[in-house]
Amino acid sequence: MVEKHRHCLNCGISIPPDQLFCSEKCRLEYIKRRKRMMRLNYMFLGIAILIIIYYVISVSLK
Repeated sequence: MVEKHRHCLNCGISIPPDQLFCSEKCRLEYIKRRKRMMRLNYMFLGIAILIIIYYVISVSLK
């Protein structure tokens, strides 16, 4: 039987069940990657909103 464990959210190695990361380095890398992904998500959302606004304005001017 396999001992209870988790996997590091950043690198995936086995760690004790009460931890989320195997090291401080992995925790910082994970936070940095999440921030970058959130920025990208907001950027794509902004682009989508601008496209919708452009479409609405161009249709209403016809």
